[in-house]
Amino acid sequence: MSEEHEQIDIFGCDGEAPPKRLADVVKRPKSDRNEGDLPDPEQELVVCTSGGKDSAAMALWLRFESGLPNPMRFVHNDTGHEHDLTVAYLDTIAEKLGQEVERTVPTYTFESLAKHKQRFPSKMARFCTQELKVFPMQRWIEAQGFTDPVLCQGVRADESARRAAMPVWDDTLGDFGGFYDIWRPILRWSVEEVFAIHDRHGLEPNPLYRMGAGRVGCWPCIYVRLGELANAFRRDPDLLPRLEAMEAAVARASKRKAASFFGPEKIPSWAHDKLDPKTGTTYPSIRAVYNYVLQPDQGDLFAHEGDLADVPTCMSQYGLCE
Repeated sequence: MSEEHEQIDIFGCDGEAPPKRLADVVKRPKSDRNEGDLPDPEQELVVCTSGGKDSAAMALWLRFESGLPNPMRFVHNDTGHEHDLTVAYLDTIAEKLGQEVERTVPTYTFESLAKHKQRFPSKMARFCTQELKVFPMQRWIEAQGFTDPVLCQGVRADESARRAAMPVWDDTLGDFGGFYDIWRPILRWSVEEVFAIHDRHGLEPNPLYRMGAGRVGCWPCIYVRLGELANAFRRDPDLLPRLEAMEAAVARASKRKAASFFGPEKIPSWAHDKLDPKTGTTYPSIRAVYNYVLQPDQGDLFAHEGDLADVPTCMSQYGLCE
């Protein structure tokens, strides 16, 4: 079985039995709601609240402008890999909403998951979103005893071609064994509308945006743009040693005694500093990536990666990272 189709160990390796409803999902048809439909008044809204601009905009709209009578719970997936500013910003959001931003509890943190898998996530093995966001959210929803929950996600169509093809109403059946509808209420919003609702309600966006971040969530994500990464290294002197320590910890847990936070495609092969003796291929350590992105003659690193809308992200269709 290829890594791309690797079976995910949802509940870790301690033998914990899955919740009953996840083990015996009620089979139901795809959502037949139309784009402009609203949830039924009695449906419980689970509002994904990552600390990003889009999820914050969605939370503000649902709480103050939608006029919906539905019970709402605002929920954050704690991966143990968020920036301290994002963690603090969640309290700012909660204060503005006048309602707690609750946290799910994953089986792993980002680092412990990488050690368990003996590798970091990659383009061909994107297990981080499922393990750290999707499955913890499913377990959290299951534990609440909701009768007909709706997962609300702050995904916008103009972020990428893939998201532009998403429907406003969807469900999780057939993907990760979900048992709830997905609603993307701000799918057609522009980024100007996102920041406008922040302004209307006096909520400053996550400060990371003002520091050059294009996306917030995992810090950094394995798909972070090189220009953003260079900016992060310059602003945060603790970032390189933190990632080097994480690389070393995952390498110690690996049978190969090697690990790379970023895949070999992240930077040109001439800048790689590691060799895989088994395959004969090279790959970069985080130090090599650091040296590459901070070269004084690099110019505009963003130009190497094309348009932001086409850059892969850690987000699955669940939109739990932004």
